[in-house]
Amino acid sequence: MSSPVERDEQLALLCSQLPLLRRLHQGPVGAARRRTVDQAVRAARTGEPVEAHLVALGLLGDRTDPVHSEPDGRSSLPTPVADDGPHTVPGTHVCPRGVCARREQRRPDRELPVCEVFDVALRFDAES
Repeated sequence: MSSPVERDEQLALLCSQLPLLRRLHQGPVGAARRRTVDQAVRAARTGEPVEAHLVALGLLGDRTDPVHSEPDGRSSLPTPVADDGPHTVPGTHVCPRGVCARREQRRPDRELPVCEVFDVALRFDAES
């Protein structure tokens, strides 16, 4: 069973990865995984745990499998690069419903971040 913090992080992971998951699992080949994605979204919307769905989608290691129980620190995402481009207003965009720990910093040249679970824009939370 996951702690509340882990559940928040899992929801944030699902929310941030939904656009990619939907693109990856289009068409007949992705039908089985697309069902898992849809089940994860339904679970998130109703407040149910999403951990099993994330494991099935390969976004989390299986806690019952000792080989995958601890993250190895590697990521398939590229290493972030420092940028001297336009700067952002202090603050971050957060989950509009307050159900997950997702925090996104919006760059001036980017679209407004969207909560893919609830299909609404993230709410801006200015730093005091």
